[in-house]
Amino acid sequence: MPQSNRPPSSTDEPTAIAAVLHVTMGTENLAGEPGTGPRVGQVDVYNLPYVDLTTVRGLIIGGGVDQIFLERNRDLLTGFVTRGGRVAVMGHALTDFLPGLGVWRKLAYTGPKDLAITLGDPHPVWDGVDPADLSFRKGVTGFYARGYVDKIPDDAIVTTRIGRHALPLDFVYPLGDGQVLVHGGNDLTGWKNDPNTSARMTPQLIDWLTQR
Repeated sequence: MPQSNRPPSSTDEPTAIAAVLHVTMGTENLAGEPGTGPRVGQVDVYNLPYVDLTTVRGLIIGGGVDQIFLERNRDLLTGFVTRGGRVAVMGHALTDFLPGLGVWRKLAYTGPKDLAITLGDPHPVWDGVDPADLSFRKGVTGFYARGYVDKIPDDAIVTTRIGRHALPLDFVYPLGDGQVLVHGGNDLTGWKNDPNTSARMTPQLIDWLTQR
């Protein structure tokens, strides 16, 4: 587990403040990526407590970040959302670093129908997205997600479902004056270069995050 609770060092890359911050482990090259552009900056998760979030509207929390560290900074994240910010949580939420994240459960699957994605309640992030483009990638199922989320908030809307029993996968719920989007699978931004409707999710996610 990487060391936590450290301030930025003099050798750290300066944090790019933008309307949306992509919270990662280390740095990723986001410049010029479709759907990102100048609206999206990035910050190493360990530098997040030292970033002025006053002008930031949304956060994308990557699926590979240190959730123990996020849980230690639960008040910071909760305060950001309750004051009107929006957060998109990627991956399997295994700690309670925000209220309402639910409990991720792995699916027992034996074939493509067990991992098929269907759309649920309408939401702008998935507007115009064909669920077949989420269910299959290069002819293989399971890239989008291989589990579902249990114990979601009562006031959440379920935007995608998975498998034969249409179990909840992606959902969005209000928290104070803000909103939280939870995606229990590989990062939605990973589809930004795909040659089909799934590429719509990244720019539409950023559009949604920048709204208040």
